[in-house]
Amino acid sequence: MRRSVPLLLLLGLSPCIVGAQPGIHSFAADFSASGLVPVSWASDSPTLSHLGFDANIGLEYDSPISVLLRLEAGYIGISASRIAPTGELYRAWEGARFALLTGYLFDPVEVGKLGRLAVSLLGGGALTAADYTDTALAYAYPSIVLEPRLALVLKGAGASAPVQGPWLAVPVELMFRAGTYTLSPGLSLGWSYRLGAIR
Repeated sequence: MRRSVPLLLLLGLSPCIVGAQPGIHSFAADFSASGLVPVSWASDSPTLSHLGFDANIGLEYDSPISVLLRLEAGYIGISASRIAPTGELYRAWEGARFALLTGYLFDPVEVGKLGRLAVSLLGGGALTAADYTDTALAYAYPSIVLEPRLALVLKGAGASAPVQGPWLAVPVELMFRAGTYTLSPGLSLGWSYRLGAIR
């Protein structure tokens, strides 16, 4: 049994070892915008849909073992929900959102002379300071975020030149809003400006 422990550890770490470039890490800054289709519900209230959008700026660190660490700050705005047959609805809200995410960057795939396609999976938490639209009622709420992402990294002019490119993501966020829950899937389009690799 003792002999099997190192083997199990090696198998468990193999995805990181395969995707790693020892001693190399990089940073990226980006901006993005998302269209959202949230759904809200509560224990004694109906399930109703909204429309919404957000805009974010992000700072991302890619570690030597392809583990990502990401900070986001931005604005979110959600419309009032549709009205239930009973006349109930959920109010519109807006606010400032801050998120901390981590995840894994899978091995990129070359796409000819254009650049590389890179798939990543991020997850983490967010905190939003919000108010109900056109009111003075302010509150804050936490949320859980899951975000698969596909990025096109365009090739730079040289090996050490900054590279940039667009990315597409499908974020899903579960918001815990003082007795009301909101599940918010969306579609994000962003542009990333990545510095050259650093040893």
